[in-house]
Amino acid sequence: MMRATSVFFVLLLVANAAYASSSIYGSEFDYKKAKPASTYFSGKNRQHVASFCKKEMLGTMDLSACAQFRYELAIEALNKRIQVVEKILEADDKDNGTYGEPAALPFFRKAQANWELYRDNNCYSDVYSVGQASLRFIDFWDCMTRITKQRLDELTNPSQDD
Repeated sequence: MMRATSVFFVLLLVANAAYASSSIYGSEFDYKKAKPASTYFSGKNRQHVASFCKKEMLGTMDLSACAQFRYELAIEALNKRIQVVEKILEADDKDNGTYGEPAALPFFRKAQANWELYRDNNCYSDVYSVGQASLRFIDFWDCMTRITKQRLDELTNPSQDD
């Protein structure tokens, strides 16, 4: 009986280790596959979530969901701004095209795609450099939010110099 219990215990440890290695804390993380924060805050509107996220003493999962929520707000604002910029560039390209000038919009789209790669790789580098830690995904979402807000500011106030 003792031997059967020992074998069961070992199998349980192996299964637990295998499960842990497949969690978001033990493997690569693809933020594009993450469920929206609204799933975590089911039944709450944005104002309720924003108010909740301002509380002190939140648990790790709450902190992570709040960090993702802030990123989702930032990327939504950036995407709206990109639509405005693209419409402006499209109109400018049409006007400038009558003079034989090359179009700017394709280059803006390439720049935006490269900026996204920069942001993603920068934040993945940050999160993986700390190794396995329960707060690392909070840091990831905070990084994504910070860089996204910087890009939004660049596109909103393009003529402002530092």
